[in-house]
Amino acid sequence: MARTPRKISEANLYHVFARGVGRQTIFEDSEDNEFFCGLMRRFVAESTGSILAWCLMGNHFHLLVKMEMKELSAFMKRLEVAYAQHFNRRHDRPGCLFQGRFGSEPIANEAQLLAAVRYIHLNPQKAGIAPFDAYEWSSFKEYAGEPDICDTRLAIDVAGGAQSFERLHREPDGESFAFMEESTDNGSARRRKLSDGDARRILEAACGAGWKERLASCEKPERDAVLARLKESGATVRQISRLTGIGRGIVQKAKAAGPR
Repeated sequence: MARTPRKISEANLYHVFARGVGRQTIFEDSEDNEFFCGLMRRFVAESTGSILAWCLMGNHFHLLVKMEMKELSAFMKRLEVAYAQHFNRRHDRPGCLFQGRFGSEPIANEAQLLAAVRYIHLNPQKAGIAPFDAYEWSSFKEYAGEPDICDTRLAIDVAGGAQSFERLHREPDGESFAFMEESTDNGSARRRKLSDGDARRILEAACGAGWKERLASCEKPERDAVLARLKESGATVRQISRLTGIGRGIVQKAKAAGPR
C-alpha cells in the first residue's frame, strides 16, 4: 500500500521527530549524544538547508529544520542510518533502531516557528530531567552562547531579539501547540489543542495589543486570514469563538484568501 504524501511547508520549515522502536532508548550516554551531534553537524554542512533547533531526549529526538522536503528526506535517511549503525555496533545490538518513518510537521507562520523552538527546548524541563537552560543536549545553549550546529538568526529575529527569545522560553503558559512526539503512518504529527495562551500570542502578533477590537472591526478577508491561521495552528472552532467573541459559524467558514 502506497504511503500518504507528507504535508509540505511553503517556507520549507519543518518540525521533525523520531523515536526508538518500541520506545527503546536510542541515546545511552554522552558518547552517543556526541556522535549524533557530530552527524548533524556534518550532514547539515553538506546540505543546502539548516537546522534551527534540536533536542536529544533518551528515546527520541526533535529537530526544527529549513529544507525542501526532498532534501529533508535524504538528510534524515543519512542521519538515521549512520546513527543506527553506530549505535548497534557500539552496543552489540541487532535490528532496526527507529520506529517507522520520521515524523514531520510543516511550519506555516512565525507564531508556529517560535512555538516549535520553544516546545523543542522545553522538552527536558517538561519531562522533569533538567531546566531547559541547564540541559546539555539541546540547541538552547547555542542561542545563549555561540552557534554551532544551528543557524540561530531566524528565530531570534522573529522573536524580536535575544532577550525576547529567552523570555519566550520562560513564560509560564504551559503547552506549546501542535508539536507531538508521535507520528501517524504518513509521517505527520498527531496534533493537540492549541493553548489559550498560544492562541492569544498569535492574535496579538497578527493584530496588535488591542487584537479583540481590531479583529471585530477589520475587513472580512483580513479577519478570515487570522481565523484560518488559528485553525491551522490547532485551535478549535469553539475555542476561537470563545476567545474572540466571533460566532462559531463564521469561524467555521473562515479561510485565508491566499498565501500569507
